[in-house]
Amino acid sequence: METIVFLVQGSAEQPYSVSFSSRESGNLTATCSCPAGLVKQYCKHRLNILMGDVTDIVSGNEERVHTVYGWFAGSDVEAALKEIQRLEEEMEKLKKRLSAAKKDVAKAMAD
Repeated sequence: METIVFLVQGSAEQPYSVSFSSRESGNLTATCSCPAGLVKQYCKHRLNILMGDVTDIVSGNEERVHTVYGWFAGSDVEAALKEIQRLEEEMEKLKKRLSAAKKDVAKAMAD
């Protein structure tokens, strides 16, 4: 198992430590020392690196993001993120439909 660690400048004074490890199963693990990462919640620092964003990396090893992305492709993490993206798109459509329905109610009450 290989591990790659990035230091990422977040909102705190000290950079967060973001670590990715390949698993023999073809999947990956990722941890972050930010408050969300410490309680195993959705963490933008890990996600940004997985999406290829090197903007906040301050450890000087930005070229290793390509390796991490290789672990990400086809993993259970990629499948879960695709589901999030699908649901977010669905939610946007529902928000538009809800807004239109509210306008219809307002119009019906005004007539």
